[in-house]
Amino acid sequence: MTAVLTETRLPELTFEGGIAGFPGSERFALVEVPECGPLFRLTSLDEPDLEFVVAPPAVFFPDYAPEIDDTAADRLELSDAADALLLVVLTLGADVSRATANLLAPVVVNQRTGRAAQVVAQGDHSLRAPLRP
Repeated sequence: MTAVLTETRLPELTFEGGIAGFPGSERFALVEVPECGPLFRLTSLDEPDLEFVVAPPAVFFPDYAPEIDDTAADRLELSDAADALLLVVLTLGADVSRATANLLAPVVVNQRTGRAAQVVAQGDHSLRAPLRP
């Protein structure tokens, strides 16, 4: 018997100008994989082999509350904080116990419009914070 992973693909997200290091990839889908708990795949619709593992930061960092500057909020057309979905990019390797999260540059999504950006958070945040259960 083989296990089948079921996925939920959420609406398309648009990263105007792409993600840092990948300027040609602006359209992404956020794919939930229920069997993997709080993890999602941020999958490029422009480059078939490009995807990132992301998660809501509260799962691993309950006190993480970065401030997003007004320029980023304006670019994403965020007028209400309740419209913002915050995700952190995870770096996973062969040894899961060494996985890290990028708390310096979270992904911010306007859930109402689908506009998204990876923004540099104000304050002192780590680029490679070890995950906390």
